[in-house]
Amino acid sequence: MGNRATTTSRSTPAWTVGPLTSGRTLATSRSAEIVVALTAVAAALRFGTLDVQSAWLDEAATFDLVHRGLSGMLSHLSVSESSPPLYYVLVWAWTKVFGGGVFAVRSFSALVGTLTVPVLYAAGRRISPRVGLWAAALATVNPAMYYYSQESRSYALLILLSAAAFLFWQRALAEPTARSLAGWAAMSILALLTHYFAAFLFVAEAALLVRRYGARRVRAPVGVVVLAGLALLPLAVSERSSGQASWIEGTSLLSRAAEAPKQFLVGLYGPAETLTAVLAALLSAVAIAVVVFLADRRERGLARDVALVGAVALALPLLLSVSHLVDVFDGRNVIGVWIPWAILLAIGVGGAGAPRLGPLLGIALCVVSVAVIVGIDATPGYQRDDWRGVAEALPQQAHGSVVVTPANGLLPLGVYLPGLRKTTEASVSTRELEFVALRVKRTGRSPSGAVVSITPPPGFHLAQVRRTEAYAVVRFVASREVPTSAALLRGMTAAEGAEVLIRR
Repeated sequence: MGNRATTTSRSTPAWTVGPLTSGRTLATSRSAEIVVALTAVAAALRFGTLDVQSAWLDEAATFDLVHRGLSGMLSHLSVSESSPPLYYVLVWAWTKVFGGGVFAVRSFSALVGTLTVPVLYAAGRRISPRVGLWAAALATVNPAMYYYSQESRSYALLILLSAAAFLFWQRALAEPTARSLAGWAAMSILALLTHYFAAFLFVAEAALLVRRYGARRVRAPVGVVVLAGLALLPLAVSERSSGQASWIEGTSLLSRAAEAPKQFLVGLYGPAETLTAVLAALLSAVAIAVVVFLADRRERGLARDVALVGAVALALPLLLSVSHLVDVFDGRNVIGVWIPWAILLAIGVGGAGAPRLGPLLGIALCVVSVAVIVGIDATPGYQRDDWRGVAEALPQQAHGSVVVTPANGLLPLGVYLPGLRKTTEASVSTRELEFVALRVKRTGRSPSGAVVSITPPPGFHLAQVRRTEAYAVVRFVASREVPTSAALLRGMTAAEGAEVLIRR
C-alpha cells in the first residue's frame, strides 16, 4: 500500500494530463491560424498591388535576360549583371509557365516574398511562439520586404533563402545534428548562388558554430559551402571586371552606410521619409532596450547570437569598402541582414521581458510600415521610375520619330514600347521629337519635379507638354523631316548621358 501510494503521488495526476495537452495543442493551433492569416495578408498585399508601379531599369535588365534562350541568358549574365545565376535560371523557367510579362515575372518574387513570412515565424519560434508571430508580422508589412517582393530582381529570393539558412543555423547552434548542419549548408549554398553577399551571413553563422562546437564538428558543411563559393569566383571576377557595379563607388560610402538601416526600417524611399524613419528607429531602439534590460537570461543569450550574426554580416562588407579592397556596400546588397534584425526586434516586442509594452511597440512599428506602403502606392512621385507612364504619354503611332531619354532609357522604355533602337549616328532626320525627363529622388525630401526644355530646336515647334509627379514629356513637330545633330538633342536635356532613340 505504501509503495503504491508513493508511486501515485510522484506521477502526474491523471486529471491534469488532458487539460495541459489540450492547452498546448490549442495554443499551437492558434499560432498556426495566425501564421496562415499573416501569410494570406502578405500574399494579398504583394499580389494585389503587383502592377501598381512601373518596371524600372534594373527590372528591364531582368526581362532582357529571361527573354533569351537559357544558354544565351547564362552567357550574357557576366556582362549585364553582378550577381550569380540561380534567380535568373528560376525566373527563366517561371516565364515558360506563366509568361514573360511584367506581372508574370514579378509574381515569382511576390510568391517568394510571401513564403518568407512562415519561414520567419519558424525562425522566431525557436525562441518562443510569440516571437515567431511577431517576426512573421514584421515580415508581412515591412516596406523593404514589400518592395523587393514586387521587383523582378534577386533580392526577394536572397531574403527567403537567407531566412531558411538562418533557421537551420539556429537548429544547428542548439544541436549540431547532421540534418541541421546539412540544411544550413544547403540553404547557404542556394543563397550564395542567388547573391554574393549571402557569404557574409554564412561567415558570421559559421564563426558562431565554430566558437561553440569547434572547427572539427562543422568542417564538413562549412567546407562544402566554401567550395561552392570558390566555384562562383570566376563568374564574380568576370562580372566585377565588366563594371556593372562600378556606379556604387561613385556615391558616398557614408550615405550608403546610413541608407542600409533606414531601409531596414522604412524601405528605400517614401513620403515623410525622415519622420517615419526617426519614429521607427525610436520604436526599434526601445524594443532592443527591452531585450538588453528586461529579457530573461535565455532570451538575452539567444538575442546576443542573433545580433552578432547581423552585426558581423553588416560590418564585413563595410570594412571591405572602407579599405577600398572591394567597394560594393549598398543597402540592396546587404538586405539579407534584415533577417537577424527582424528576429532581434521580434524578441523585444514578443519576448517575456515586457509583456505589455512589447506588443504596443510591435503594433506601432506595423502601423508605421503600413502607412509607408500606403503612402508610396498612393503617390507616383515616390514609386519606381514610371516608364510605363512615359510610354503611354508618347504617340502610339510614330514611326521614325526620335525620343530623347535620360541615361539608360532604352531598356526600361523598351519594355512598354517595343521597336526602339539607340542611334550611334552624329545626326538624325525626323519630323517629330519627344523629350523625356523623370523626377529626381532626394533622400529625406520630396522628389524634385522632372525638368525638360520647352524651347524647340531649329526647324521644330512645340506641339504638346505633359507633366505628372513622376515624369514630363515634351513633343516637338516639323512640317518636313529636319536633320538635327544628336549632340544638340542630348545637350537640350538636364540629364547626363542622355540617349537618342529612334522608333521603328
